[in-house]
Amino acid sequence: MDDFYLLANVNFLPGQYDTWQACYDELAEYVWEKEPSTLAYYFGIPIDYEKNHSETTMMFAFEAYTNRDGLYETHLESPAMSKFLANALPTMATGLDLMHYSLSSGFLAPPSRPEPEPCGIMHDTRILATSPASRDVLLSRLAAIAKVVEKDDGKTGVLTYMVFKGLDDDTECRIFARYKGQTEMRAHEARKEMVGFWEMSREKETKKMEQRGYVENGKGWLKR
Repeated sequence: MDDFYLLANVNFLPGQYDTWQACYDELAEYVWEKEPSTLAYYFGIPIDYEKNHSETTMMFAFEAYTNRDGLYETHLESPAMSKFLANALPTMATGLDLMHYSLSSGFLAPPSRPEPEPCGIMHDTRILATSPASRDVLLSRLAAIAKVVEKDDGKTGVLTYMVFKGLDDDTECRIFARYKGQTEMRAHEARKEMVGFWEMSREKETKKMEQRGYVENGKGWLKR
């Protein structure tokens, strides 16, 4: 899979999520109909705001494109995007906060269930390695875990497990995972392969790690 991935933080002014979302709904209709190069347009709300999306001041965006031009030449340069930005930027606390990636290993959906299904929770883990060589080591270790998880074929409740290599610098890697629920997420985090990864990597290869959980907001799509 040689697609181009974008992970982004959408930062809102207090009380402005619903206004932003209304602007997005119009854009999403255009993108679905006119931009086949946009493969995924999928969002998560921090679990802090699971019961009240309207109050959130942040949203996680997962987007996939056929290539870089699909994002920068087609999507961001479209008349629909220009209209969206004019209406949506006043609701935001920052401008576009975009990070770019290529897929290193993993899967969007289990082999026997190729169409992604709704998740109970999604989880984003961002890892900064101590060096480019250390990142290669981390990506290799995570690829081995991804193979094990893929063989489970969704039976453990892991619906998506994708490992990304950062394109904006030479030390970042990232894990995007989706689970049936929090029970399944905790079970995955406690499995021996994951515990072993952190124990093996924490002293030499890992400089920094950030993680956060999200719930679907019911907008966009994960796969065309």
